[in-house]
Amino acid sequence: MVHRVIGPADRTRFLEQGYLVVESVVPATLCARVRAAISDFTGVVEEDPRTWRNHAAQGHGIVPLHHAQALWDVRQFPEVHAVFAALYGLDSLWVTIDRVSVKAPAALFERPYRVDPVHWDGDPRQPAARSIQGLVYLTDTAPEQGAFCCVPELYRGLASWLAAHGDDPNPLQPDVTGFELVPVGGPAGSLVVWDRRMPHTSGANLHTRPRWVQYVAMHPAGDETARQTLCRLHQEKRPPAWALRQAVPGQRDPEPGPPADLTPLGRRLAGVDPW
Repeated sequence: MVHRVIGPADRTRFLEQGYLVVESVVPATLCARVRAAISDFTGVVEEDPRTWRNHAAQGHGIVPLHHAQALWDVRQFPEVHAVFAALYGLDSLWVTIDRVSVKAPAALFERPYRVDPVHWDGDPRQPAARSIQGLVYLTDTAPEQGAFCCVPELYRGLASWLAAHGDDPNPLQPDVTGFELVPVGGPAGSLVVWDRRMPHTSGANLHTRPRWVQYVAMHPAGDETARQTLCRLHQEKRPPAWALRQAVPGQRDPEPGPPADLTPLGRRLAGVDPW
């Protein structure tokens, strides 16, 4: 199998605009298996609209599922690793143990459900190595379908913006008044990646069908203590500490069953084997 690797022009575009959509990364069969795992956890059945509100209590659609085999199969899929490796210029990466999401159409609710404000997941004022976040669209996802949204104009002028907003009371939620919020859709199997310094959110689902997503990110491998911590999360099927702090209803700690099977690449990405 030839691994899909983005080219130098793609990397340059990512560095300039702060995000990139890479289509046809995850096969349809893997996307379907993740959707099935989400259905098993939530009771949301893809072709049964009567079930689409089953997960409505979560508002933004986050499903606190981390360790299903299908999720790990996406994380350890070689083409997914190849995209992150090309962007970092580094093969020795670890994968985050993130979650999934199913966001029902807003029209099914009498009152609008919660939409997160535009935010950063880490303070861009603090010096840090480049960090890349990502998600996989598990079905064809239109821009109005609660897609990933970002503010490329603010990202491109981030240094100037930060210099003028150093005293903002909430450093993780920029005031984006006057900036264009760009919704980014994509076909099923697309990997959307963005720089951690990109302000982002996901919009309300104004479509007629749910939005299905798996969050996937990678970062350079760290020290031995961090490797053992990551390995233990996989082997014990535990959610990471940041997920426990968020206390999303339905979170299991640990998740039931044996740990997911890993390929040789997956064992390195999960910290089970060192690079």
